[in-house]
Amino acid sequence: MKLFINLKRKYLSLPLVFKIILPVLSISLIWFIVYKINSSKNSQPSYRTSTAQIGNIISTISVSGSVTSGNNTNIYTSASGEVIDVYVKNGDTVKQGQKIAQIKLDQDGQKKQTTAWAAYLSAKNSVTSSQQNKLSLENGVETAKRTLASAQDAVDKINDYTKSDLEKDNINSALVVAKRAYDIALQKYNSADSTIAVSQSQLSSAWYTYQQSSATIYAPASGIISNFALTKGMSVANLSSDSTASSNNATQSVGIVTNPNNKTTASVNLTEIDVTKVVPGQKVTLTLDAFANKTFTGEVLAINTNGQSTSGVTSYPTIIVFDTGLPNMYPNMTVNANILIDSKQDVLIIPSSAIQTSNNSFFVKVMKDNQITEVVVETGLSDDTNTEIISGLSVGDTVITSTVTNNTSTKTNSSTNQSVFGGSGFGSGMMRR
Repeated sequence: MKLFINLKRKYLSLPLVFKIILPVLSISLIWFIVYKINSSKNSQPSYRTSTAQIGNIISTISVSGSVTSGNNTNIYTSASGEVIDVYVKNGDTVKQGQKIAQIKLDQDGQKKQTTAWAAYLSAKNSVTSSQQNKLSLENGVETAKRTLASAQDAVDKINDYTKSDLEKDNINSALVVAKRAYDIALQKYNSADSTIAVSQSQLSSAWYTYQQSSATIYAPASGIISNFALTKGMSVANLSSDSTASSNNATQSVGIVTNPNNKTTASVNLTEIDVTKVVPGQKVTLTLDAFANKTFTGEVLAINTNGQSTSGVTSYPTIIVFDTGLPNMYPNMTVNANILIDSKQDVLIIPSSAIQTSNNSFFVKVMKDNQITEVVVETGLSDDTNTEIISGLSVGDTVITSTVTNNTSTKTNSSTNQSVFGGSGFGSGMMRR
């Protein structure tokens, strides 16, 4: 109390300037101390965490495309002239290849039919030529193989008798040349089947083109005729909007063959990364914009591994067949597909946002007893949100998924050690959704 009275007396005895300055300084000092205490509290980061647990994980690839064939098959013709016979009517059941109408071709129709027949014969000769070329390439492989064996034998016996360094170099060089020639011959032979397949495909296409230009119209599939719009005596001309780029190959639809038992197929395009993980037979779930409340199942039927390039981007057309379809699934309807790549049950999983990468290895930040340590982990499958942990963690471990500082949430992958997964859930060596 006396100390307070003495301080008060001394304060009152001070000049007026000091009486003003001292309170200001005191208030400033108190404010500064409080500010530093609060800043220290705010600067302490807090964390959002998750627990490593046992669960199931499914790795998929999401792609989009369109229906390529439904339960309806259009009857196309590029013939022009007068209909002289009609063998079916709407509602009749037909078989694939059955005659359904006959046309008396006009001059333009005859020209197209002749051109299509010549193209078919040319494609047929190409098939024969490619098959003969394969036999020739097979002989070339055998010749190169014998040459390689002879060159190898010479190298094996190079030290059996005295030879100059120049002769030895020539013998070794001959072996290198023989190996290269054999590899080239084998490569050409192995590609022969692809050449044959292409020529056979071109032959089928040429035959189909000829059938479309033929005076006889055939049923393109088995089923029930509907929307058939030909009658005896009417004139047929190529005035359809379905025409191709060349007017000489223009076609028009004159009816539909419906078969509810037909398998519906869809075509999607895979990227260079995805195509290496997709194989025929993999299961697929599909949705269509036209049927918003339905989910369909199917499987991968075939992959065109030759690919196609558009504007420098390569894609690989892939055919998916539906397990079951609907009668009103029409070609070119939009399809969204999820291809099942792999799945695992009862594995250790954590959120993918917890995984970071540094020096080509994966690690997570683990919190234990309020202490944070970095643990290197081995990852496996990933889905949209979670990643399988093969080694490095145990069930119940607490991992940091994001950091909260100054009331602002910051994901752990915003640090200099960038997360390889982010939010999309990539697994080690696995694929994206």
